[in-house]
Amino acid sequence: MPDVLTLEGIIPAIATPFTEGGAAVDDDALRRLVQFEIESKVGGMIPCGSTGEFMHMTHEERKHVVEVVIDETAGRVPVIPHTAALTTKEAIELSKHAQDAGASAVMLIPPFYEPNIWPDLLGHYQAVSDAIEIPIMYYHMPHASGQHLTREQFEQLAEIENVRFIKDSSGDVLLFDELVQYSSDKVIPVNGEDKLTLHALAQGGRASVWGSATFFPGLAVELWDAVVTKQSLDLANDVWRRIWPIMTVIGETSYQAAVKAGCELVGVPVGDPRLPINRAPKEFYDKLADVLRESGVTFAG
Repeated sequence: MPDVLTLEGIIPAIATPFTEGGAAVDDDALRRLVQFEIESKVGGMIPCGSTGEFMHMTHEERKHVVEVVIDETAGRVPVIPHTAALTTKEAIELSKHAQDAGASAVMLIPPFYEPNIWPDLLGHYQAVSDAIEIPIMYYHMPHASGQHLTREQFEQLAEIENVRFIKDSSGDVLLFDELVQYSSDKVIPVNGEDKLTLHALAQGGRASVWGSATFFPGLAVELWDAVVTKQSLDLANDVWRRIWPIMTVIGETSYQAAVKAGCELVGVPVGDPRLPINRAPKEFYDKLADVLRESGVTFAG
């Protein structure tokens, strides 16, 4: 087994840059985005997650993005590709590829569309675990997967050898708190709900996967530092008051379009989303620019 992986800090689930019209992955823009994140002192990166539009990419494109991100990070931060798929065979293929490419771990949402019965879900993760040697992060996003797990189910899932982390995007505050208080010796909870980041860190979470932080990683890291390093809730609340308006505006359009708009505004353009997601309207750009200015985020507009 590889050395035990520790996750700390802000871990952006990064956008996937596309060339005009979504024709192809834009490698140059992807490398610039990775450098932007690392220069902001993030704790890791997740390529090909929901923010990264994995659902609109081929398997070969997902593999390519993983290879580029791992190459560009050059071991400076952990890379945790999202390798979920609708079949166990495909999830194993993508996970083995990520491991061979140098990933530190993989993240998987369970097969979606038709919710799995519990024995089938356990079997799916067991099969992936048996095929790789790196840790697995369970992606808990019930509104997408149809699976809202309990603390007891997470503890059972953690009996599978490589399942070590949970990215909890359920928005269930009590569940996250339960996991921190009672189950973190079995499986490590990582916040995945943007608007609960401050709460999750204050409750003892050591890391937060944060898609929209792709375009304001410095401010997000400032929040983490205030809570975890400086242990100052007063300072953290001051930072959070700057972040909250950004979170509010993001909810006014599709998430992926919002993140890509933000990237363009701060000077790391990543192209438009792929259809069926459309580019955010001009009014959204204007509103987001206003809150970025007020929050103190440096932007190109």
